[in-house]
Amino acid sequence: MKKLTRSLKHSVRLGRFGLPLWAVALAVVIIGAAAGQAIGPVLAGAVTGTAGVVAEQSIVLHTDTYASSHGGNDDALAVINDEGTSFTAAIEQHMGDTETVLVLNLSNVSNDGANALLTLNVPAGVDVEVESLDANLEEAQMTANTWLLKEAAGGPHELEITIESKDDAAPGFYTITGSIVQIGG
Repeated sequence: MKKLTRSLKHSVRLGRFGLPLWAVALAVVIIGAAAGQAIGPVLAGAVTGTAGVVAEQSIVLHTDTYASSHGGNDDALAVINDEGTSFTAAIEQHMGDTETVLVLNLSNVSNDGANALLTLNVPAGVDVEVESLDANLEEAQMTANTWLLKEAAGGPHELEITIESKDDAAPGFYTITGSIVQIGG
């Protein structure tokens, strides 16, 4: 310990200046600690960030979805939104009409087949029948107003909804609402 104390009393000459050895040692330790602080956060740092991801269903309505009434398109209109996720159709129907049809052209925009549930809310006085017109789109009725759809990739694939007034239905305005919700792949 005495040797260390004697060593620290010596001075280091830098040109005309002389500094005690203990001051030089302390300066080296401080510079080393400060240099370590500057390098440490850079080396121990990390890149962080976020990325927004939106999962959308792959079964969408194709632009050529249409409605047909009285054997033609003169008394019906169907419009879909830009994303192909919803539609509105207006159909004029006379009592006893059997040829009122809404054709939903569905596209599966994924690379694999997809399954979906078609649910229609049908008012009393109206009957509907759902039928696939395409081998790449299969349908099966699960309940009175729900159908299971199985669609291959690509499209459009036609799904025909035939709408018919019951014989005892009163003349008036009827609204059928529906949704197609994709379920597991």
